[in-house]
Amino acid sequence: MDDSHLKNGILVGFISGVLWGWVSLLSNYITGIGPIEQGFFRELLQYSIGGAIFGMIIGCLFLLVGSRMPFKKILPNAVVLSVFFWLALRLGGQILSHENYARYVTDSAETIQGFVLAVVLGCILGAFWKTENNENG
Repeated sequence: MDDSHLKNGILVGFISGVLWGWVSLLSNYITGIGPIEQGFFRELLQYSIGGAIFGMIIGCLFLLVGSRMPFKKILPNAVVLSVFFWLALRLGGQILSHENYARYVTDSAETIQGFVLAVVLGCILGAFWKTENNENG
């Protein structure tokens, strides 16, 4: 893996993540599952930054393991990777909750929304990856 591939993975992940952050904020606004607490523009900034970080992590992970993923096409592999990363974070939260039950409360609506949003991030990343790399996979 050379520097151009790494930069490409980070850039595609960043763009995908920011868009995903906006989708997440819109989803929270529509469903009310994660209410806007600090004003729309401040939340937009926070979701953009968080999404960018999450997207860059997934983009870099995709660079590392994308060729060893189970599917031949980019989009399903990106979705699988995004969902598995989300599941790892979710499991980590559950483990931490055993220390202090009030710290991490399991909410079914948040879990379902988080899963759907992980799929959405994978779709966005996969679509941009295909476009950026001019692949038809």
